[in-house]
Amino acid sequence: MAKILSGIGSLSQLSDIRAEFNAKTVLLVTGKASYSKSGAKNIVEAALRDDTVVRFSDFDVNPKIEDAERGVALAIGAGVDLIVGVGGGSVMDMAKLIKAFYTHPERSNELAKGEVAMTDPGIPMVLIPTTAGSGSEATHFAVVYIGFDKYSLASQLLLPDAIILDGLLIKSASPYQMACNGLDALAQAIESAWAAGSSEQSREYSFRAVALCKKYLKAVLEPGASEDALQGMMEASNLAGKAINISKTTAAHAWSYAITSHHSVPHGHAVWLTLPSIFEMHATASAEMVTDPRGMKHFQAIMTRLMDIWGIVSPEDSGRNLKSYLQAINIESSMGEIGANTAEKREFLSKQVNMQRMSNNPVGLTEVHINQIFNL
Repeated sequence: MAKILSGIGSLSQLSDIRAEFNAKTVLLVTGKASYSKSGAKNIVEAALRDDTVVRFSDFDVNPKIEDAERGVALAIGAGVDLIVGVGGGSVMDMAKLIKAFYTHPERSNELAKGEVAMTDPGIPMVLIPTTAGSGSEATHFAVVYIGFDKYSLASQLLLPDAIILDGLLIKSASPYQMACNGLDALAQAIESAWAAGSSEQSREYSFRAVALCKKYLKAVLEPGASEDALQGMMEASNLAGKAINISKTTAAHAWSYAITSHHSVPHGHAVWLTLPSIFEMHATASAEMVTDPRGMKHFQAIMTRLMDIWGIVSPEDSGRNLKSYLQAINIESSMGEIGANTAEKREFLSKQVNMQRMSNNPVGLTEVHINQIFNL
């Protein structure tokens, strides 16, 4: 299990973590701009000042396999004995991909496609998020693109050995970035709670994450947000990541990828273009609609708990409640306003669905439901 250091200013303890692993040559994976903008750069450089540090930041937001292969070549050439990832979800993915491909770089395509199993290179990994959203530091997944095709590696070897959650690192994000990141964490927590793949442990993480988002997401968007709010959202994101690491996500995520790809909407925003309607359909679902084998009583208990935490009184009003919340934090909830402004465009999006995510949904969504979600 990963060692977690959590708290305002906890990044300063990176030197202690490095010492535990007896590292001498560090591969430092970072974003191009976020590393400095977040305030991480000066602290990390001070912590690693006695080491040989090789920095890798030359990759796209959605990591491509050729980028990962260059990162692996750099790491092998330097003989690294520690990987440190400092950044958002894409940085976390890249750090994981480099570890995944390190032992057999010539088989990266097969590893990405799940055709061969990962082998452990024996290199510890420390992940330090600078966004409160993806929760990637808590998951055993890593996304990589081969051409236009997206693949998700899954291995327990992709879990880090240590995590640092320092709320100060998210302070520099714009309100819109912060909102998108926070909404991603909230969506993960909600979807994980009701997912067919949920467990008692994952639901505990989910409900705690939803409660923290309820308490701190609006507050963290205000100028001069408190340290409590910053740290609260960082911890909410980590809990949501722990939840989906067990349960995976569901319908709203299943449609979000196409919305992001075709309309350049950030992932956390894209998920919420469908989630309010999906939430209401779940909140009002009949027993016949519930496909989770644990049945209606189990499912209703989860929906009741989610509504209680969020303060939703009426199941029939839950979609409107969530859309009002989006409006309050300046997030557009209409597909028409983000570019899907014709029925043809929305119908196209409705058919671009990740079936793996959709199969994890606890409610069967009919064509009538889908037409309502996409305003067709």
